[in-house]
Amino acid sequence: MNQTPHPGNVGPKESDVISPARLDDVAALLQTHLAAEADAGFPVLSLCPSSDIIRFLDYFATLRESDRKALLHAHARVAAGTFFLTVPGVLDQVRELATSDPALLRGRAAMQSALYTMGLRHGALRMTKQCLNDAMTMAMMAETRARLDFTPRDDPPAVLVPDPDFTKIIPAKAPLLRKLIDPAFKQMFATGKIKRPGGETVHSGIFEGTAIHVAIDYATRFYQIRYGVSIPDDTKTLYARDLSYDGLFAGRGGWDYLTEENAERSIALLCDCVARTVRLRNAVRALL
Repeated sequence: MNQTPHPGNVGPKESDVISPARLDDVAALLQTHLAAEADAGFPVLSLCPSSDIIRFLDYFATLRESDRKALLHAHARVAAGTFFLTVPGVLDQVRELATSDPALLRGRAAMQSALYTMGLRHGALRMTKQCLNDAMTMAMMAETRARLDFTPRDDPPAVLVPDPDFTKIIPAKAPLLRKLIDPAFKQMFATGKIKRPGGETVHSGIFEGTAIHVAIDYATRFYQIRYGVSIPDDTKTLYARDLSYDGLFAGRGGWDYLTEENAERSIALLCDCVARTVRLRNAVRALL
């Protein structure tokens, strides 16, 4: 999601540094949060209408306890680094971790494999509906599936889509989502909004004493919406731009499992995810 930098949200001055010990403290804070969500059975994440998150949760369920801890630890380390990307050296550390950590590499390879990409369960709803309505695509899919040594999952998560018949699912469109998001954000925090070229709207206001900007992109190619929370910081202590709660785990802030049936509940969840993101950022800042 492209977003013009906000004044005061350009991260630490080049002369600023963050010690390895302080970065460890931030990672420990985030890992505690991620572990609590996992230990509770992912009460928030499981409701996110995102195929990225569905793949993550399905993969996570297959892991041993030690591998689960290793994966959450790695995600926490990456998430900690993203708050300090403008501090010299931190970006390189994040890249190194993301491209070399065994738990992250295993997870990425698994979630990009046929097991997590060939089933209707793991695809974006709009794309799935298009495939189901195209005879040539369905014929090619059947030919590909015939060569697999497993049966792809076609069952959507019941918590998101109660009726497993994809032909009956109606993906939510932008006008409905705007109609729900605008008043929800206005009630929660927004005192103004700016529409940007290309289908993005930035809502600005104060939430629990923190000035925030939440960008919603309705025109992405793969998602129905993509959200990102940005928080200006005049002290230039933290870099907080385009953050998303599900992005702490494996998502990218993109939601593609929105239906007319689950839209209202999902937008309420979106508000909750924004709130959680802001509170986590403020908890990180309190450590500094």
